[in-house]
Amino acid sequence: MSLFPHQMPEKMTDSKFKDDRHSRAMLWLLSVFLFLSLLSNGGLTYMYYNKYVNRHCELCSNSDFQPVISKNIRKQPNYCSDLKEKWVKSKGRFYVFSTDTMDWNSSRERCQALGGDLVIINDKEEEVFLAKHVGDLNDFYWIGLTDSQTEGVWLWVDNTPCNNHSWEYPPDDWKGQNPIGEDCVILKKKTKWGDVSCLRREKRICEIPCS
Repeated sequence: MSLFPHQMPEKMTDSKFKDDRHSRAMLWLLSVFLFLSLLSNGGLTYMYYNKYVNRHCELCSNSDFQPVISKNIRKQPNYCSDLKEKWVKSKGRFYVFSTDTMDWNSSRERCQALGGDLVIINDKEEEVFLAKHVGDLNDFYWIGLTDSQTEGVWLWVDNTPCNNHSWEYPPDDWKGQNPIGEDCVILKKKTKWGDVSCLRREKRICEIPCS
C-alpha cells in the first residue's frame, strides 16, 4: 500500500508529457497548414497578376477596351478597380478616361495607382485622338500639365517643358476661385486647353504604358 502514493506522480507526469507532445504536434501541423495556405494564395495572386495585369496588352485589340471586372479582380492592385473608367488602347499604351471627378492631385494619385500618370500630350495627333474620346462638350478632363512649381512655367508630370499647346485663352492665373490661382490644365472636347484651379473636381485622363 505504501507504493501507491509514489506511483501517482509518475502516471501524472507521463500523461502531462503526452499532452504536451500532442499540443506541439498540433501546433506544428497548424503552422504547416497556414504556410501552405499562404503559399497557395501567393501563387494564385502571382498567376492573376501575370495573366491579367502584366499581359493585359496582349489580351485586347487595338480598339476600345473595357476590362471585364469581377468582384475578385477589382480588389487587385494596378488594374481597373471599378467600372467608372473607360480604357482605350493606342500605340503601346492605355488611355484611361474616368467618369468620376477628383481634384488634380487626387486624379494624379489615381493614375499612379493604376500604374501610370496623368496624360502627357506629345503632339497634335495624340491631342486630337484624346479629344475624340472625352465625350460631351461640357466635359473637362485633367491632363498632366501644371505650373505649380513656378508661375508661368508649364511642365508635364515628368518635368519636361510644354513646347506645344492649344490654349483656348491665354493662361491668366485667375484667383477668383482659389487665392493660389490657376495652376492646372484641363482638356476640352475640341482640343482646347484651359488653366483652372487645381482644387476643382474634374474628370481625368490617365496614361498607362503597356508592359
